[in-house]
Amino acid sequence: MKKISILTVVFAWLILLNGCQDEDWNPAPDINDNIGAVTKISVNPSKNFFNALNPLASEEVEFTIDVDGFDVTEVSSVDIMLTFTEKDGTYNELEDVYVDKVYDAVKVGEVTSFPSTFSLTAAAAAESLGVDIDFFKVGDGFNLTFPIHSTDGRTFTVALNSDLCQQPAQPSFGGCNVRWSIACASDLGGSYDFSTTVIAAGPGGAAGNCSNPVTGTGTLTALGGGRYAVSDATFGQYDCAWDDTPAVGVRLVDVCNKISLTGSDQYGLIYTFVIKNNDGTALTIDWSNDYGDAGTTVLTRTDSKTWPLQLSN
Repeated sequence: MKKISILTVVFAWLILLNGCQDEDWNPAPDINDNIGAVTKISVNPSKNFFNALNPLASEEVEFTIDVDGFDVTEVSSVDIMLTFTEKDGTYNELEDVYVDKVYDAVKVGEVTSFPSTFSLTAAAAAESLGVDIDFFKVGDGFNLTFPIHSTDGRTFTVALNSDLCQQPAQPSFGGCNVRWSIACASDLGGSYDFSTTVIAAGPGGAAGNCSNPVTGTGTLTALGGGRYAVSDATFGQYDCAWDDTPAVGVRLVDVCNKISLTGSDQYGLIYTFVIKNNDGTALTIDWSNDYGDAGTTVLTRTDSKTWPLQLSN
């Protein structure tokens, strides 16, 4: 009995010693050490870019910023840091091209209460970057990041999961970002009437079957970024001269009220468009493709919209 008791004590002591060693050599992680905070950003959809068609200095972006410390981290403040990208700002001699130039981040604001709404005008951005407002041009980009400062002295700068920008669901360090650019609003999607004088049809086509002018209705479908799908690039010619479906694939492009048409159709035929006249309501163009189809078309808006008066070919 005595021998068994001694072995039992020794065995228990070894187990205790081993447990202590494990705790000392490989301490269990404290989940609280890995919990930071995350920003939650909601951008105002009516103020989400700098519109180059307006006086630029007063253009602004606006968003609401909130924070989540997961009931562990208390946030004291969030910095608003701006990184500016100048479109084609640096000349690359080796490749003989201009490339974008990215500037060092500058602080443009600080938020200490949550949620808060923050606005940044183009004038304020220019002042923070140390440039004149005239320095900005279409295509320049802006990116805001949000370093988070906690009351216990920590700073979080990198988000582990971009999904946390909108729906925080797990511990994370840092915040999300807000990106925008200097661009031009475009709203040309809609309908128009066309009147086409068919000039020619390629080999095998029957331009004589077209009753000049050919009339009908077409549409522009917005694709984003000032690009629109044209419902029929021949404006009725494929139907009367070829007994075919409309020519699709051509795009109308609106860049700061300068419009152009470009592209190829479903057969790979490349189109050329020359804008001849425009009074805001009726747009006259000469068009042709590399198969020999050609015509002159007048496009008249049937909605409340107008064609931009500045044109490019």
